[in-house]
Amino acid sequence: MGYFGSLLAANLYNRIMPKGKTALLGFVEEGIFSKQCVNVHSPIYDLYDLQLRNWEINSKWDLGQKYDTIICLGTAFFAKDPKDFIKRCYEHLNEGGKLYVDFALGENLRFQNFKIGWVKDWEHEYAYNEYNLAWSTVWDDSFLDNKYFKFFQKCAHDFGYNDIKQAIFKEVPKILDLKFVKKYFTVQVEFYGASITWANEAKKRPILYILLTGTKK
Repeated sequence: MGYFGSLLAANLYNRIMPKGKTALLGFVEEGIFSKQCVNVHSPIYDLYDLQLRNWEINSKWDLGQKYDTIICLGTAFFAKDPKDFIKRCYEHLNEGGKLYVDFALGENLRFQNFKIGWVKDWEHEYAYNEYNLAWSTVWDDSFLDNKYFKFFQKCAHDFGYNDIKQAIFKEVPKILDLKFVKKYFTVQVEFYGASITWANEAKKRPILYILLTGTKK
């Protein structure tokens, strides 16, 4: 889980309420999130991450057991096949289990030029190493009416973006339709916005996180 994933966790840990045995996907160690959230509500949890060599999001991963809760923050946008990721989470949850997963827009991981998505002007955002590329986000047209999305859109306008939806579909290689997620889960969507200032840049860059809370159908 990257820095901004940690930022999201720190701000939303009081909204994420794991129950029973929990799988933390994309977590390499115990930190603020596991100590302040998971330990309180679900003291039994397992960590899975590429660095731990026990989970890789773009493999045919199998955790070997089912969980009551799966939490994946700051990681799901590395999925080249986000539909497969959602289905595997579904298959690894017990009946009525909870999934907490976030996607992002505007999170520039590596390059200085601001972009809404992950690919623009021959640059493809990556983290940790050049082969660990960002691929996906989640979308539904209802996002356009959300006040946090509108604020993100307003800030992105300062960087020359006029049609945000068009830019998302152009710059994000893999779009996960929220309707697909709803086939497997009853879903609640929450938005969390942030902004950062890069060195020698007057304008603040907007970042938007989209947190999905799903209950297995």
